[in-house]
Amino acid sequence: MGAEVLFAPIDRSMLMRARRAARTVSASEPDDDGNSALDMLEEMGDAMSRALITEGAQDWRGVCLMADESDDGAGESLAFSADNLAMALADPVTFEAFDAAYVVPFVTAEREREEPGNAFAASPNGTGAAAMPDSDTASKPAPRKRGAGATNARTSSTSRKRNPKKVSGAS
Repeated sequence: MGAEVLFAPIDRSMLMRARRAARTVSASEPDDDGNSALDMLEEMGDAMSRALITEGAQDWRGVCLMADESDDGAGESLAFSADNLAMALADPVTFEAFDAAYVVPFVTAEREREEPGNAFAASPNGTGAAAMPDSDTASKPAPRKRGAGATNARTSSTSRKRNPKKVSGAS
């Protein structure tokens, strides 16, 4: 669409409020109105996405109302406000674009993180389960065998003992 929208990162508190919004939609719908369970899930998902977008949108540039067929093809650019955000989200095309750019990547990342085997991936600082040593990794050095191999190198504490000087001319 050519618009730029600034969103705040989705955090846990935003997610909890969006879930509450989805629950209010499900509680307000009567069960005997002929809606299927799939329709109800779709409506709850839309309510959750709408709540996340409404709370997360901070600013935008280039968001326009869709042009009427009587116009010359150019839409009216909107200033960012809560009312204009609600008006933009009422348009299904704009809502889907915001949802695809903001909510869907978050949900996809959360699903991948929750898949088995991904929760304990190695972390950059080495604290993940994959970065921890296995049980076959030595925790202390092997004991040294005596009598085999090279002799110890001399150090300041193992220097040779001095031999007494010989007196010259004495036999």
